[in-house]
Amino acid sequence: MTRVDKIQEVRQLKYVKGFSIKEIVRRVNLSRPTVRKILRSNQTKFTYQRTVVSLPVTGPIRSTLEDWIKEDLQKRKRQRRTAWRMYEILRDEHSYTGCYESIAKCVREISEKLGADNKEVYIPLVFGPGEAFQFDWGETEAYIDGILKKTHFGVVILCYSRHFYVRAYYCQKQELLLDVQRRAFDFFGGVCKRGIYDNLKTAVKKLLRGHHRNLQDKFVMFCSHYLYESDFCSPAKGNEKGRVENLVGVIKHNFFTPTPHFKSMEELNERLLTFMISYSRNREHPEVSGKTRYDIFEEEKKSLVQLPPYGFECCSATINNVSKCSTVFFDNNRYSVPVEYAGKGVLVKGFGDEVVISYGGAEIARHTRTFAKKQQIFNPYHYLSALYRKPGAIKNGMPFRNWHLPEVFLQYRKLLNEKYPEDGDIYFARTLILLKDWPIKEVADAVSRAVTRGILGDSYILAMLRHGNGPPPIESDMLIRADLARYSAKQRPPSDYDRILRPHEVKEELTNERK
Repeated sequence: MTRVDKIQEVRQLKYVKGFSIKEIVRRVNLSRPTVRKILRSNQTKFTYQRTVVSLPVTGPIRSTLEDWIKEDLQKRKRQRRTAWRMYEILRDEHSYTGCYESIAKCVREISEKLGADNKEVYIPLVFGPGEAFQFDWGETEAYIDGILKKTHFGVVILCYSRHFYVRAYYCQKQELLLDVQRRAFDFFGGVCKRGIYDNLKTAVKKLLRGHHRNLQDKFVMFCSHYLYESDFCSPAKGNEKGRVENLVGVIKHNFFTPTPHFKSMEELNERLLTFMISYSRNREHPEVSGKTRYDIFEEEKKSLVQLPPYGFECCSATINNVSKCSTVFFDNNRYSVPVEYAGKGVLVKGFGDEVVISYGGAEIARHTRTFAKKQQIFNPYHYLSALYRKPGAIKNGMPFRNWHLPEVFLQYRKLLNEKYPEDGDIYFARTLILLKDWPIKEVADAVSRAVTRGILGDSYILAMLRHGNGPPPIESDMLIRADLARYSAKQRPPSDYDRILRPHEVKEELTNERK
């Protein structure tokens, strides 16, 4: 096919410069018939249309492709076979020897015939100030304390101003869905009149006919507490909340790429907070020129519904019995409680970052929540009461294995084991029992003074704690041998025991003696 620049050159040479056809053929290196065709047609561009269309894919192969495309139309887009995948199957399993282009052409023709290539039309959405917010989860990876972990981040975006809030978690449990929204409402200083969601299992129990949903009770209570209506997209129609869908991709590419490193999840969320404030302050609003997203948010803030006087308790609550090891089971992990509650039923509440355990309406334990599996989380203070009866547990007891005490305690224990090779750990356990009633700083100061003075024993440390900042007790009074030396006991004659074994006879003898 002759290019348009060649056609232009031929026409210029003939009609402007007046060259003959022979001279034009020599200059542009085209055949004489082609030059004549250009000059006779007076067209500036030639197009080619095939008159006879070849059908390289016919018979059983074409019918097989048609069956596959009809079958794929009933599946989700991610589960459908591509033209290249169909070509590979035909080549490997059906002995097809043709090229891929023929298969691709046949797939296009069949798809057009069945209406599979009809593109969906979208309608732009517009929202008023404080009218609605959108929520969605995103998944990515990040290095937490040097370990690559899967990270889930919840995003809440105000549809009018495009200002947003994001927070990262280890999973997408219901209490975390509620927690990220509660924090977002506090961050915005108010709530929109409507929330738009996917059909999350943590919010929707069952999809009903039309747009009706059977919702989770906890989610309904949350919406009722903050006085907003929940609205859900059609199944597999994420475009109905396109603002938050787009924002999830922005966060992935602008914050989590390349894979970032953090010391803890708290540091990750602090960095996310800085990122979202900076992004809103520096990005121009897509619909209002000359103003940033944060500028529009300041205007929208006046239209938000006022927050209730207290926040919603975003937790997962369950009642479990405390085991003999003084631990309670929650979310595939075990958390310790004081030994006094062993065998009793307690209320366990799992929040986004901690686990709170209560009994009879009073809190008895609080732990940092872990999202790993089959872990045991101990608080050594919960087991101090048991050391009265089992002081030997200080050696191999799991709650005390990774207890990070001040350095002076380790020095004190070493001195005790040197002085009392067999009972050193027992005396050390009795000293740790003092932490049940005294702050660790005061006990550490008392232990430090005891080590300095070279007098070891829980009795001396207890005496120093009772004296407080006053003068220390006299060393000789606190030495164990000095205490024992002040007492003496003489062996009693056997006749004295007769008064216990035969009290009536002894009483008569005493009466006669008095007479």
